[in-house]
Parts: sequence; structure tokens; C-alpha cells
Amino acid sequence: MMLPFLTGMLAAWFGLKGHRPACISLWLLTLVIFAAWCKFHMTDPMGLSL
Repeated sequence: MMLPFLTGMLAAWFGLKGHRPACISLWLLTLVIFAAWCKFHMTDPMGLSL
């Protein structure tokens, strides 16, 4: 699950450099990745063996 941290880091870097459109688009991409990750992991059955 390294991709959201990479895109978040790139978004922060572009923000510090003053590239607002790239910063906002990377933050939105990070949000979409996190949402897809949460949807995937919150809806799959848990494989617990009791």
C-alpha cells in the first residue's frame, strides 16, 4: 500500500514548489486510491479461523 503515500508525497512536493494544479490533482488521486482501498477491504469477508 505504498502508492497513496507516494502520491501524497508528490502532492506535497508540488505544493511546496508552487505547482497548484499538479498538487490538487495528486491529492485527489490520493483520495480516490484511499477510497478504493477502503471499499475493497471493508467489503471482503474476514478469514478468521476460530
